[in-house]
Amino acid sequence: MQDETIVKYMKTKRYTEDKYVCWDFVRDIYKDEYNITLPEYPTDEIQTEFKNELISNIPHIKTNDSPKSGDIIVFSLFANQHAGVMVDRSNFIHLAKDGVRVTSIKDVGGNYAIYRMDK
Repeated sequence: MQDETIVKYMKTKRYTEDKYVCWDFVRDIYKDEYNITLPEYPTDEIQTEFKNELISNIPHIKTNDSPKSGDIIVFSLFANQHAGVMVDRSNFIHLAKDGVRVTSIKDVGGNYAIYRMDK
């Protein structure tokens, strides 16, 4: 992902207004950058049910390879699942409570999964 693209998302005010969740942010990136519409996050479903629905309805591979730009990273954040999009092999962009951030994959420990969408 290009630096200009990262800055564009970091400066977009709507993501700092506490109206979006991390998955909305991932969906926006995929729609804007890859013209792929990912499913909405159904607030009435248990997170594991949503993850299963996502995995079964979107062409992807779960990979153990090194992450690539555009891969989706899903990891546990306390008791909840959290998602972001890899910007390179070591960092991902995501919507945190204080706005859009770029975080090192090392900061989430080893408890994550990488999904590579069929783009």
